[in-house]
Amino acid sequence: MIRKAVITAAVSLIILTVAGKRIFEFIGIEMYSFRIAGGVLLFIIAIEMLFGKRSRTETSPEEREDALRRDDVAITPLAIPLMTGPGAITTGIMLFNTAGSVENQVSLIGVIILLFAITYVALIKSELVFKIFGNTGTKVIARIMGLILCAISVQFIIDGILEVLSLTG
Repeated sequence: MIRKAVITAAVSLIILTVAGKRIFEFIGIEMYSFRIAGGVLLFIIAIEMLFGKRSRTETSPEEREDALRRDDVAITPLAIPLMTGPGAITTGIMLFNTAGSVENQVSLIGVIILLFAITYVALIKSELVFKIFGNTGTKVIARIMGLILCAISVQFIIDGILEVLSLTG
């Protein structure tokens, strides 16, 4: 189940990272709009992480119950939206489209693959990871990651606003 979830999440994120801009162009959404909206969304997620709140971007009880009935929680909710959710998709698309070169874009895809390889190992060894960090350590790490995500989200918003201003000024 873990392998299926990680592969599904990784493939989904890579496809959306690479094709996201084209999809938005097709439906008429400018990248600066997505950059600002994505920054706001990431900011909300970051604040929830910082204050230890349960994310409202997670699956609903109805979605979890439906997934359990289908007996395939690897796809929903584990792969999507828990591993590849709105925050990851937003970050992937934004980083891919600001990479600047094909080499950097390929590097980003490599980092995504590496990230999911680490995720796979962490999930396989989750009991050991939790024993090492404990409940408090896990919460501290989540808060630190929330702070980093908060800074990334603010930068996305600033970049989007600057892009809008450069088009109008």
